[in-house]
Amino acid sequence: MTESARAHETEDSRGQGKASSGRRRGRRRGLEIRPGSVKQARAMAGLSLGQVAREDISRTAIYFVETGKAKPSRETLELIAQRTGQPLDFFLTGADGSDQHPAARIAELERLLVTGDNAGVVAAAEAAQGHKYDGESEARIKLLASMAYLRLAQPVLGRRLAVAARTYFEQVSDLHMTAEALGNEAQAAGLMQDPAAVQIAEGALATCRSVRPVPQVLEARLLRVLGHMLVASQRWTEAIACYEEAVAVGDVIQDLQQLSLLYSGMSAAHHEIGQITEAARYAQKALTIHEALHDRLSQARSLNNLGWMLVQLGEFDSARIHLDRAIRIFEEQGVETALGEFLMSQAELEFAQGDLASASAVATRSLELAIRHGEMATASEAHTLLGRIAARKGFEADADQAFSAALRAAETLGPGPRLTAVHEAYAEILEARGDLVAANRHLRHAIAAHRPAAPIESRIAIA
Repeated sequence: MTESARAHETEDSRGQGKASSGRRRGRRRGLEIRPGSVKQARAMAGLSLGQVAREDISRTAIYFVETGKAKPSRETLELIAQRTGQPLDFFLTGADGSDQHPAARIAELERLLVTGDNAGVVAAAEAAQGHKYDGESEARIKLLASMAYLRLAQPVLGRRLAVAARTYFEQVSDLHMTAEALGNEAQAAGLMQDPAAVQIAEGALATCRSVRPVPQVLEARLLRVLGHMLVASQRWTEAIACYEEAVAVGDVIQDLQQLSLLYSGMSAAHHEIGQITEAARYAQKALTIHEALHDRLSQARSLNNLGWMLVQLGEFDSARIHLDRAIRIFEEQGVETALGEFLMSQAELEFAQGDLASASAVATRSLELAIRHGEMATASEAHTLLGRIAARKGFEADADQAFSAALRAAETLGPGPRLTAVHEAYAEILEARGDLVAANRHLRHAIAAHRPAAPIESRIAIA
């Protein structure tokens, strides 16, 4: 007897309770259900096979239904629905082959997101647009799709969906979900190098902390997000404090994805304050988790971080291996957002090894990508390196032009460490040239630029 036949025999002959009452003798056609829905509902309810089956039906029958080897009768499906706390249409398949119940749709999106199938989340969210759901369900679907887009390095779409979700949650005064949406907005803004990212992240954290009791898992996540935004703004000490607070919130960071991103941020912050050994330790931890999770884009970011540290340590051969791998992963995935940052690491490697032609070519490519995607921080760095290369070659006019462009790009981000860095680099070039008056002027500008960023009201956020 085949397994499928056993499943039908088991389900039609074993049950003695409500699930089997009123049945006709012989086999009848079972119901079409959404693949994986029974196992999903059981997992969500925290029940074992035996707890679902009890005395009414065999555990084997439930197992065969879960694995798709048997189709349940309506009575059996009603029993499963009752014991898992899900409505019947959570399990049923629509006429077009897709489930219609919003709870089932959201649960499926969450499952796909947890398993790293970000493209699957996007596809499922797009399919959901053809159905009429209540406002909350639509907002939750948009929020999940937003995170998937962020993980796919598509921040414009991710931000647009996060804003739409946040607008709904604000209207219904759901502070918890508003904070979730603001966290996504902040991450998108960070990927877009929008200077408003820090303020958005601070707003998300403040909103989260206004909820009683404070949701610690969300608080830890938003502290990590704020830490990342502070790193991007070159506010290293504040970033480290944020990351340490995220850990101190409690033993709540059990999600490996969140933990790996926290390690990445800690690595960057420690590196920038000169704690290279500590930075490398965190970077290696992050890379190990990314590789275990098969998170290719995050793995590439960690490879870039390690590669950049190795450049500064003078370990050029190892640095090249890491940076080449990072760039190759992004190119294989067809991702351009933030690729310019990786190319800048490679350009700095070429410059450090004295290959000015290669450094110039790579920096120029980085600049083209940065301008295309509005990544002004990367554009500023690329212009600065091109200015240093021109100065090394003795092309003073080209160097001046490149530094002027670097300053314009940095000024779009407002006062802060990045603008200071450009003025300092230019001052160094001018001093070497013998123009001490101009060098001192840029040093004064560097000091003036090194102050807190302008308030969010003076910025234009891209939604």
